[in-house]
Amino acid sequence: MMNTSGTGNIPTRGESFPLDNLTYDLVTIIQEKSKALEAYGRYCEDARNDAEVLRALEQIRRDDAAHIQQLTQHLSRCLQKTGSSAQGSSAQGQGQPRTTQGSR
Repeated sequence: MMNTSGTGNIPTRGESFPLDNLTYDLVTIIQEKSKALEAYGRYCEDARNDAEVLRALEQIRRDDAAHIQQLTQHLSRCLQKTGSSAQGSSAQGQGQPRTTQGSR
């Protein structure tokens, strides 16, 4: 929900949101995949008596770790672009927060 009173940390209507949608998406994906990496540790422990499932979980964990690394590089690039575009122009998709479940 937008704060229209002009107080607090939430931008009021007409103010730009500090992150564009793509940057926010990347942060969210990285966070969720990082939480999944923690869970895979527990799942691998549960699968220790099933070598086939254990191998599959370990492969998924490695893939997610590689995806996190790749997305982190993209996030870095997006943050650099956001920092340089904050000096004046706003790109399409910037300036308006996306309405999603959860908080930003």
